[in-house]
Amino acid sequence: MSSQRNQGGIVRIKELAMHVKHKVNLLGVVLEFSIPRKSQGTDYVCVLKIVDDSQQSPELSVNIFTSSIDQLPRVLSPRDLILLKNVMIKKHQAELSAVFYKDSSSFALFDGNSGSNLLPYQSSPQRFEITEAEEHRINVLRQWCVGFEFSSGSNDYLLSLKDISEHRYFDLVCKVFHVSYDDSKGLWMLFVWDGTDVPPLSIPGKLEDEEHNPLPLHIESSPLDLETLRNFFPVGTVLRVSTDRSYENFGRYFTATGKWVRIRNMSCQVSSGMWHGLLQSSSKIRLFSDNDNVVWDYMRRFRERISGRHGHMPIWTDPSSQFLTEVDWVNVASVTLMKIATQLQGNVRCCCIVRVVSIHPFQAEHYSSPNGSSEYTMKLTLEDPTARIHALLCGKEWVKFFGGSPPPDVLTKKIKMLLGMPEHEDGNDDMVRNPPWIKCFLHLKESDGGRNRVYYIRWTKLVTD
Repeated sequence: MSSQRNQGGIVRIKELAMHVKHKVNLLGVVLEFSIPRKSQGTDYVCVLKIVDDSQQSPELSVNIFTSSIDQLPRVLSPRDLILLKNVMIKKHQAELSAVFYKDSSSFALFDGNSGSNLLPYQSSPQRFEITEAEEHRINVLRQWCVGFEFSSGSNDYLLSLKDISEHRYFDLVCKVFHVSYDDSKGLWMLFVWDGTDVPPLSIPGKLEDEEHNPLPLHIESSPLDLETLRNFFPVGTVLRVSTDRSYENFGRYFTATGKWVRIRNMSCQVSSGMWHGLLQSSSKIRLFSDNDNVVWDYMRRFRERISGRHGHMPIWTDPSSQFLTEVDWVNVASVTLMKIATQLQGNVRCCCIVRVVSIHPFQAEHYSSPNGSSEYTMKLTLEDPTARIHALLCGKEWVKFFGGSPPPDVLTKKIKMLLGMPEHEDGNDDMVRNPPWIKCFLHLKESDGGRNRVYYIRWTKLVTD
């Protein structure tokens, strides 16, 4: 075992086959980690993937068991190093792995940047002493990291948000904008973005339910505050991703907020016509730096998307699309609902491309007041890939939108077209709606110092011929 002696007691990953069923010391670059969680027994567990300058593929799995969740390693940054002492090397079929035992193993985490000090930012409770030879090896591995391009992972299961589907396990490269705890659901939630738009969904349910059980505007139980939302990009979907219940104290141990990551083995489901991501107990996180090639590639594609005057349009439409509506100003670039909701202030007007996912009241008979159309008020729930909002269609703008005051049967037909309902369906029936995209102008009015924001649909006409 001369290699171990040459490295000051540290065995290189490439040579671990000679140490199966033996305990060794390892030093590696942490590429991937699972979120700390309770094991099936009484311990807490996380799994790391590490490499060194002797072997980058396959990556070595390190299974770490501790009696307390606080004793598990918390990797802070891409390319940080971990020194593991007295870990058992095991072999299952042809695959090698290392096992960290809570009673006999120890670890220390170090900043991976070249030139950083040699003090660990976290170590296991056992007394941890670093030898001079180990310090030298840490510096050598840090220097090697400077010029090495690490793998971003296999492309076999990698999807972008525009390609997701239900009940399919996949990997997602994304930026984590925010993490918060949803008290009502008892779950942690991540808010992630990759610069693309999720596919539009059909809307299930009865329209008559809208009065007492309206479609939610967001997956989270309570809306995020405006200050947090303003940190999100206004173009591209920010997907809400809920954790598995096995992740207690997730927010305390998730270190990737504000960073680019690859989430491995997640899935999606549909809730109230909105995409909702799910972390599994087997999900893992791979950290990236802003300078990694995969991040540069995602940001390059996003910059290309928004560089033109039509860059805020949903990717599911294009400038030549035939919409169900006409607007008074045709050469105005559209903006997203997230842009309007978070970044625009004052009494402004803007053009949007949206879908009408709900209308209240939806019955045509409601709009036959003897006092005339000036009293008509219709609440529409609008969505695009970035947000859902409520908007009002009132008075003269209602008349303009529907082309006068049509009789109930004609108005019913127009409402059904707007909602993507089959003509023979009744709003009291369970159904699936597939709303078309429309172009409309929204007029934002603020009051009470901007705390009250009301959106009005104006300068827009429905075209059904």
